[in-house]
Amino acid sequence: MVGSTARACEWVGYISEEFAFDDFPPGARVLDLGFGGGEQMRRLQAVGCRSVGLELDPALARRARESGLAVARAYAEQLPIRTASVDGVVCKVVIPYTEESAAIAEIARVLPPGGTARISYHGLGYFLRYLLADRNWKVRVYGLRSIVNTLVFAMTSRRLPGFLGDTLYQSERRLRRYYEANGLDLIEVHPSPSFAGAPVFIYHVLRRR
Repeated sequence: MVGSTARACEWVGYISEEFAFDDFPPGARVLDLGFGGGEQMRRLQAVGCRSVGLELDPALARRARESGLAVARAYAEQLPIRTASVDGVVCKVVIPYTEESAAIAEIARVLPPGGTARISYHGLGYFLRYLLADRNWKVRVYGLRSIVNTLVFAMTSRRLPGFLGDTLYQSERRLRRYYEANGLDLIEVHPSPSFAGAPVFIYHVLRRR
């Protein structure tokens, strides 16, 4: 749902254009986790980084390979990357569709001490906007079930069954708990526009202890 160009255009004004996902020194080896169309990998290469991408979608992975990018298919919770083997990680709104604690643990694992991760997440405002402002009833239902699923998860550590539990929004409190458990320091919180008083996106820069 969030991957289409048409849907992405609806978030203009909520996406922070000031947050730099490519702020790594030249020569850094950077993992793009969930690279999508590969645009961020190309930006990283343009500033002198060595980028490698992981993506679950087979069609996206195939097109990226055909365009000459170094990519592989993988789950965020099981990265086929050696421990402490990349200098940085980029991850744009992938975590909401994963087992978030396991995915963040894997990001921490592949970073060496001093390595950095630049990550964005969906906040509560993202799904509130779907629920309260979208004209498509199916999208409103998706927003509602994502909110309910996250509330259930926060209270019980369990998701709703089946497809009902496929998406979570993230909260600062849960994220900080995962960071502490995995040796990650939160070094920057970038401000994000809100909807109905809740952040639409969450932007964090992390450093491995």
